[in-house]
Amino acid sequence: MKKTLFHSLTFPPDTISTGMIVSEVAKGINTELQNVEVLASSPQYNLKSVESFNNNDVNISIGSYENIKVHYIKSKPRKFSNSSRFFQWIEFNFKSILFIYKNRNHYDNIFIFSYPPTMNLVCIFTSRILKINTVYSLWELYPEIAEKLNEEPNKILKLFFKYIDNYALKNVSKVVVNSDDLKNYLINKRKITSNKINVINHFSPYVKSNYEPNFELNNIFYAGNTGRPQNLSAFLRYFKKYFPTEWKLDIYGAGQEFKNLSEFSSDNIRINSYLERKELENVTKEIPFALICLDYQITFEGFPGKTFDYLNMNKVLLNFSNPNSVVSKLIDKYGLGFNIDLEHPESLLGKLESMKNTSEINKVLKNIKCFQQSVSNKEVAFKSYLELISSSS
Repeated sequence: MKKTLFHSLTFPPDTISTGMIVSEVAKGINTELQNVEVLASSPQYNLKSVESFNNNDVNISIGSYENIKVHYIKSKPRKFSNSSRFFQWIEFNFKSILFIYKNRNHYDNIFIFSYPPTMNLVCIFTSRILKINTVYSLWELYPEIAEKLNEEPNKILKLFFKYIDNYALKNVSKVVVNSDDLKNYLINKRKITSNKINVINHFSPYVKSNYEPNFELNNIFYAGNTGRPQNLSAFLRYFKKYFPTEWKLDIYGAGQEFKNLSEFSSDNIRINSYLERKELENVTKEIPFALICLDYQITFEGFPGKTFDYLNMNKVLLNFSNPNSVVSKLIDKYGLGFNIDLEHPESLLGKLESMKNTSEINKVLKNIKCFQQSVSNKEVAFKSYLELISSSS
């Protein structure tokens, strides 16, 4: 029997949320089918594990995760400059294509997860050339997100990237997105057929926390990437200008903009380096509010994966992004926390009063529980991905 291959840049022992979600989906499907393998990069974020993978001469190391065979492509730690990261992606994709070609007769289904954006090259190779049933899980839309952040390549390269991405989307068997907004954009602007696109909600890949926050505290924390899409400095300026001085903010991060955040450090803004998930859960166990931060220009092009992990840590969400962003709409629709609008600071006082209102908080906590049971749920996601195999193989 042929196997199902999951192809992702990140995968454990890297603990980046996207890779952890892929690992949980792979584990869930493997429990059902017993035929899953993974092709991923050696650790690029978990630097403690980098040395053990890179201290050998082989380009691909074989490992195991939850009884799943994992092929790790030898890679260097993540680069943070745009040009270096781009060439790092291309090298990874080239090695991926070589591996898949050599093992093309072993797989009849391939799930490809869209970060980095050059993964579309692998999609074209597997679907168009090898004729393998390919499911493309598109979690971030490029070059649209780069355009919003004024980081897009020149006009010719931008058109080339969009052409390649559209070609991949039209040739794969199925496309997975994480919001109706992104689905509608692909239909209306990219002209992808509706019946090809499936909306599957993200979820937290971690076990539900046993810690209960202290809602008496005027404390917020942020954890994760501090890159350009997050634009955390915008919130820090807002926090210093508009939040009462009794409120405190703790940041645990790493990324392209992290060094620049030190200028905001003060008695009530504490900047800390990235922590592994277990340690983060422990040091933030009493903090009641978790910050989602997204550049104001981004609406449907990207979705912060940490949203669902915050909920699993029993936190109430505090969201600083465009009111028309997918994450703002999600919080409003399901009542998962509080949205702050950069352009309407006069509304902040009312939000802070609600955040200290016991009945409001209890209502939000009840909403979160319902949301996790019926919408953001591992089992629901597993079944949805499993249907893409059974219906198209």
